[in-house]
Amino acid sequence: MRKILLTKKLKADNAKLFDGIPDIELVTVGDGEQARFDEHIRDAEALLLSTAYKMTKEVIDGAKNLKVISRTGVGVDNVDVKAATEKGVLVLNTPEANSISVAEHAVALMLAVSKQLVMYDGELRAGNFAIRRTNKSVDIDGKTLGLIGCGRIGRFTAEKCRAAFDMKIIGYDPYIKELPGITLYESIGEVFERADYVSLHIPLTDETRNLVGETLLSKMKPSAYLINTSRGGIVDEAALARALKEERIAGAALDVLENEPPKADNPLLPLKNVILTPHSAALTKECSARVEREAVAGICDYLKGDTPKFVFNRELIK
Repeated sequence: MRKILLTKKLKADNAKLFDGIPDIELVTVGDGEQARFDEHIRDAEALLLSTAYKMTKEVIDGAKNLKVISRTGVGVDNVDVKAATEKGVLVLNTPEANSISVAEHAVALMLAVSKQLVMYDGELRAGNFAIRRTNKSVDIDGKTLGLIGCGRIGRFTAEKCRAAFDMKIIGYDPYIKELPGITLYESIGEVFERADYVSLHIPLTDETRNLVGETLLSKMKPSAYLINTSRGGIVDEAALARALKEERIAGAALDVLENEPPKADNPLLPLKNVILTPHSAALTKECSARVEREAVAGICDYLKGDTPKFVFNRELIK
């Protein structure tokens, strides 16, 4: 039997994708069941991987039968891709399934932080109706959105902001030379200087870790906002907390943090000019179903002898 290890319980219609594939055994391991995961990964041929577990080099080396890791999401930062590639293990992801949902969340964060929705809600519930006269919110219409990373999610975010709020779109992406409707700059610093909203849409790599620190934050306008729906490690949280506390930027809205869940001493938690959500941008009902389906489909393609649609380490494809 070919063991397929699933780190989440599949929806019935997605589980049916395995129907008709002979000699397979589906084993589901829930969050927090590390001992069961360690037991079953040793002889699993395929793994459907959520963010609940890490595929380190040691785990990959100990998985004697492993041939494919299918990640439920875009990021593969909980997989040692180098170790997997060296062992000939395909690493799959689902780069298209969550694009709309994350773009919507980025726009929602822009609106929430601009209109001070969380603050106003809290003050109203505390009996401070007079807070309405303090003019703490701002308009988005006609402002400049700066994209750091102009891939699928960044472009969807831009389209929504342009259509709904007539925003001017500028961006930085070293891998893209030209995009319709987006003014691209060769320097990331120029985008930080010019944008009213800087929205991050890049992967977490050795090059991007703590990319947004004191240097780039110091280039932002005092009236500007930072939005991050990509990965927490891209932002130096201590530097961001200082900028927010000293009101060197107007605010920030983050769906991702360096440590998740955050530690109690995270400097962003006490601040009023930052909105935080629990890495939930891609966890809408519709998106969860799409991501799960694409991740299962990748494993099924492999089991049937076909090339999966989204292979992260494409150098293994011959």
